[in-house]
Amino acid sequence: MVVSLVHLKSRDRHALWFRVAGAVIGAAVFVAAFATSGWESPSVIATFILVTVGGAIAYYLLTSIVRCPSCGVRLTNFRIESDDEKRKTFACGRCGSVAFLCEGFYWQSDVAG
Repeated sequence: MVVSLVHLKSRDRHALWFRVAGAVIGAAVFVAAFATSGWESPSVIATFILVTVGGAIAYYLLTSIVRCPSCGVRLTNFRIESDDEKRKTFACGRCGSVAFLCEGFYWQSDVAG
């Protein structure tokens, strides 16, 4: 049985834009806090932590849970891949297809070291 790899390009683009938007929002909150001496306000600190930590967790889940492109079953891969890997793969036990993401892998490998 020959297994073909299916690149989830749409999910990769979505993950990239999610990461870019999160970086812009985080930077905007950071700059606004310094411009207004907002670091003294607990709500500004909570917002910054929420954007930073919550965004990272949401991004990790976005790149760890996908749908099988062939049969639609939910696939998960919560592992942080090694630096030698070029993609994060999701093997379907139901139909045998293998999907992969590239965007999520690069972010996770940067964090892992």
